[in-house]
Amino acid sequence: MLLLSEICQFTSLPYQLKRSARRRSVALQIRNGALTVLAPVAVAKQQIEHFILQKQHWVERHLKAQQQSVVTPDYLLSALLPLLDEKLQLKVVTDKVSAVSRDGQTLWLQLSARVSTGRRRQKQLDLLKSWYQQQAQQWFTARVFYWQQQMQVQPADIQIKNWQRKWGSCTSKGLLSFNWRLMLAPAWVADYVVVHELAHLTHMDHSPAFWQRVALFYPEFQQAKGWFKQHQHLLDLC
Repeated sequence: MLLLSEICQFTSLPYQLKRSARRRSVALQIRNGALTVLAPVAVAKQQIEHFILQKQHWVERHLKAQQQSVVTPDYLLSALLPLLDEKLQLKVVTDKVSAVSRDGQTLWLQLSARVSTGRRRQKQLDLLKSWYQQQAQQWFTARVFYWQQQMQVQPADIQIKNWQRKWGSCTSKGLLSFNWRLMLAPAWVADYVVVHELAHLTHMDHSPAFWQRVALFYPEFQQAKGWFKQHQHLLDLC
């Protein structure tokens, strides 16, 4: 169980500190160009920072390598938008009103002539995010219905969220929430998040029993978790 999560910068290296009652030793984790320190509850910050200083060259080398390798795509510039397992060609046209519509594999973005040049890109992003949220509501509603029958559970409701780096959640009352950005991921990855959250209706934790239930219905869950570690920087429009 995660007991504490805080942003710290007591050394020359910024890091996020996560304490856990289950952890027995300090460990360093580098993901998406950021350093996270995993530590037991009782370990003093001074000891943690001494450990970081000992590993500073290793940390700096791996941070630099990750920051150089991670390139966030500009979907507007490429005019090619992912939608689960599809690729849609983006066409932007000036019109009387602003709207988004799909015609086969083409996504038409109508931009009102009243939108100023300086606001055109942001307006396009806002319109596309709204469209993706609509797609997410439809897709997750259908996938939750499918998987709840397979898993014999009954969620209360479904919400679509605009989180930056959180993909799903399940409350004790059975409310499921999903990030619309999952529409930019492959369908099998988004499907994993559905199974993950539905499994919480049986186990409201990440215990071995929880992961056994996930594995029972979605054996590819480890591959999906690995996909997020390597590719979550792709899940944004800008």
